[in-house]
Amino acid sequence: MLKIKNDFYAKYLDTDGRFWEVKKGIYRIQVEKRKNLLGFKNYDEVELKNKMFIDVSKNKISSAYRVRTYCNYKDGKYDLSNIADNTVILFPDLETKRKIGFHIYNDNSVDVSYDKFVTEVTDVWEERTPIKGFKFEEEPIVYLKKNGVWLVEH
Repeated sequence: MLKIKNDFYAKYLDTDGRFWEVKKGIYRIQVEKRKNLLGFKNYDEVELKNKMFIDVSKNKISSAYRVRTYCNYKDGKYDLSNIADNTVILFPDLETKRKIGFHIYNDNSVDVSYDKFVTEVTDVWEERTPIKGFKFEEEPIVYLKKNGVWLVEH
């Protein structure tokens, strides 16, 4: 299943993970559990058993950025919010709201089955923006699907 990134991310030793400040000048980088990650620790909490973390100082972070994931679906642009219970949750941008008949202040989502979304979406991309005070050494736009062709596992 497609993994959606909509959060703050940092790169440490060529490993990308969600990150946040845990105390002044110390940041936690959290990744999916896997082998051979030097210095990463397992969580004690059962609900985090599939994740690992490391706490590092700011100067150990080689890049930090915010990710928002978007898609083009049925002639509109959507914020790809989440995938839950085999349903893709999309929020239309302002122009798309007008096209599909939503009021501009309507904050309802458009929910699509995962199988239908994977087949019908034309483009999926991540927009990466710098976080003030950190280095930013990332491609600003990373396509997951472009012109109908998946570039990542879905």
